[in-house]
Amino acid sequence: MIKKCLDLLFREELVIQHRLINLILSTALIGGILSCFITIAIGGMTSALAIAVILMFVIISLYLSAFKMKMIAAALLITGMTNIFIFPWMYFKSGGMYGGMPIWFVLGLVFTWLTLKGKPCYIMYVLNLAAMISCIIIGQYHPEYFIEMPEDYMLEDIIQTIIVVSLIIGVILKYQTYVYEKQKLKLLEQDRQLHIANEAKSQFLANMSHEIRTPINGIIGMNTILLNSCENGDINEIRECAKNIQSASQTLLSIINDILDISKIESGKTMINQAEYEIFAVLNDCCNITSARAAEKGLEFRMDIDKNIPSVLYGDEVHIRQIINNFLSNAVKYTKEGNVTFRMGFKRVDRKKIFLCIEVSDSGIGIKEEDIEGVFMNFARLNPDGNKHIEGTGLGLSITKNLVELMNGEITVESKFGEGSVFTVSIPQNVINNEPLGDFYEKYNLFVRTNDKKIEYFYAPEANILIVDDVEMNLKVVRGLLKPTSINVDAARSGKECLKLISRKKYDIIFMDHMMPDMDGVETLRLIKENKQQPNIHTPVIVLTANAVVGAREKYIEDGFEDYISKPIQADEMIGMIREYLPEQLIAERSAIENTDMSQEKKEEEKTPEKDTLAERFPMLNTVLGLGYCLNDEEFYYEMIETYVKRDRRNKLENAYQNRDLKKYETYVHAVKGTSLNIGADKLSESAKKLEFAAKDGDMKYIEDNHKIFMDNYGKLIGELAKIGSK
Repeated sequence: MIKKCLDLLFREELVIQHRLINLILSTALIGGILSCFITIAIGGMTSALAIAVILMFVIISLYLSAFKMKMIAAALLITGMTNIFIFPWMYFKSGGMYGGMPIWFVLGLVFTWLTLKGKPCYIMYVLNLAAMISCIIIGQYHPEYFIEMPEDYMLEDIIQTIIVVSLIIGVILKYQTYVYEKQKLKLLEQDRQLHIANEAKSQFLANMSHEIRTPINGIIGMNTILLNSCENGDINEIRECAKNIQSASQTLLSIINDILDISKIESGKTMINQAEYEIFAVLNDCCNITSARAAEKGLEFRMDIDKNIPSVLYGDEVHIRQIINNFLSNAVKYTKEGNVTFRMGFKRVDRKKIFLCIEVSDSGIGIKEEDIEGVFMNFARLNPDGNKHIEGTGLGLSITKNLVELMNGEITVESKFGEGSVFTVSIPQNVINNEPLGDFYEKYNLFVRTNDKKIEYFYAPEANILIVDDVEMNLKVVRGLLKPTSINVDAARSGKECLKLISRKKYDIIFMDHMMPDMDGVETLRLIKENKQQPNIHTPVIVLTANAVVGAREKYIEDGFEDYISKPIQADEMIGMIREYLPEQLIAERSAIENTDMSQEKKEEEKTPEKDTLAERFPMLNTVLGLGYCLNDEEFYYEMIETYVKRDRRNKLENAYQNRDLKKYETYVHAVKGTSLNIGADKLSESAKKLEFAAKDGDMKYIEDNHKIFMDNYGKLIGELAKIGSK
C-alpha cells in the first residue's frame, strides 16, 4: 500500500516541481497530524482546531495535485489559505511573536518559492509576506488582540513547531538532494554512453577516411600510370593499371554500399523482399567470391554443405547472400594463416518450413572475451591497435545482425582470442522444393564446366539512344558498354544540348544524368515533358545518378523518370534495362556474337590441359589465381611475368627505406602488391599490403621488423622467375 502511494506521488513522468509539491503536501499532512496531537496533548484546543482546518486544505490540495494533476491549483490553494488566512488567525490565537507561528510563516514563504513559479510565485509571495508583516506590526501596536497563553504552553508550542517544521524542511532538502544525485548519475551514465558512441563514431570516421582514401589513391595513381602507358604504348602496363582501377573502384563502391545499408536499417526502410530462389546459386556465388580471396592470402577454404538441404527455398535471397558474404569476408580478413570453413545445414520444422543454419569458422586472431558483447555494434572495430593493418569500416557485422533480426533469425558468436571465431546464424525459410541439393562440389564442378556466365548482349543497329551527361568520361563509359550491341549512341553534355537534340531526332531511350550545371536532369525532364511538339514526348527517360540514398528511386519516379540506374554503372544492369525498354522489333539476333563466344569457349577448353604445365613450371606461384587475373589468357600471363621481372622495384624500395621516405615507400610497395597478385604471388602480395598499411600509418617499427624479410622473398622470387624465363 505504501509503495503504491509512493509510486503515485513520485512517478518519473512528473516534472521535479510537481513531485516536490506532492512531497511537501505529504510531509505537511504527516507533520500536521503529529502537530495536532501534540497541541491537543498540551491543551491548545484552539490551535489544534486551526491545524485541523489546515490539514483539510492540505488533503484537498494533495488530491488536486496527485490525482487530478492540477499542480498549480493545488499550490495556490494551500499557500493562499494557510499564509493569508489561517496562519494570521493562529498568530493572534497562540501567542504571536512569543509562540511558534513566526516559524510557520517562514515555512509558508519557503513553500511558496518551492511550489510556484513565474508571476503566480511572485504575487503569492508578496501577499504572504504582506500578511506576515501586517500581523507583526498589528501585534506590536495592539497587544490586546492577542490571547494570552501560559508560559509552559508557549515553550511547548515553540518546541513542537521547531520539530515539525525542521522535519518538513529536512525531508524536502533530503528529497531534493536525492533527486539531484539521481539526475547526476543519470547524466554521467548518458555522458559515458555518449562518450563511447562518439569514440566509436570517431574511430569509424578515421577508418572510413583511411578506407575511402586507399581506393581513391589507387584509382588516381593507376589512372596516371595508365595515361603515361598509353603514350608509351605499353599494353601490359595498361592492362595492369586497368585491373587495379577496377579493383579499387569495387572496393570504394562496397564501402559506400555499407554506409547506405546501415543508413537504411537505422531509418527503418530496409525491406525484406521474399521470393523463390535456388540454394545452389547462393552457395555458388559465395564459393566463387571467397575462394579467390582465400587463395590470395594462402588460406584453405572449405565448404561443408548438407546434401539433404532442400534445393529451392522462399526467402530474401539478396540479404542471405549478404549475411554469408559478410561473415566469410571477415573470416578471411582476420585470418593470417590456416583455414576458413563455411557450413550450411538445416533444421526441419515441417514439410513446408525449415531453419536455414549457417556457420562460418576460422583459425584467425579471435576476439577477446570482454569484446564479444560489442562485436555487433555500429562502427566498432575490435582491438584497433592490433588490427590496424587490416581493412574495414566496422559496419559489416552490425549490418549482418540487423538483417538476421529483420528476418526473425538468431545470431551467435563464439571465440577464443588467438585461436579463431565461429559465427552462427539460424533463419526461418519456407520450402518450395524438397528435392535434396545433393553433393555441392559435384554440382559446382559440373556448373563450372558447362556455364560461363556472360553479359547477354543483343544486336540493335537500328536503335537510337541519347546519353545526357556533363562528364566526358561518363559518356565514354556508356559508349564502351554499349559497343557490342551496335546501338547508335548520341551524347549531350548539358540539358540545353539535350533539348536541341530531342527536337530534331526521335530516340528510343534517353539516359539523363541528374547533377549537371546550369540545368539539372530533373529540370531538363520537366522541359521535355512540357514541349508537346517534339518527337520524344513518349520516350522513356531513365535517370543516371550517384544519389543512391534511401528513397531516391521513389523520388525520381515521382519526378517523372521511367526508371533509375545508380553510378557507377554496371554493364549487366544497363544492358538489362535497355532490353526492357527497347521496342522488341529493334532487337535482332547476332550469330556473330554467339560464334565468338563458342570459339572462345573452345579455345579455353583447348588451353585447360596447359594449366598443369604452368603449375609445374611456376611452382612458386598460384597459377590458377594468376591466370584468373589475366582473363585465362596464358600468353598474356607469360607477358605479365616477363614484365614483372623487368619492373624490379627492389632498388627503389631500398632507397626509400634507407631515406625513411614513407610516402615513396608506400607507393613502391603498393605497386609490388598489385603486380605480385596479378601473377599469382599471393603471399608476397599480402606481405606488401601489410607494409603498405604500415607506411600509411607511419609505423616505422613494423617496417623495420619486416622490410628485410620481404626484400629477401621478393628478390628470391625475381631470381627464380628470371631463371625460368631464360630457359
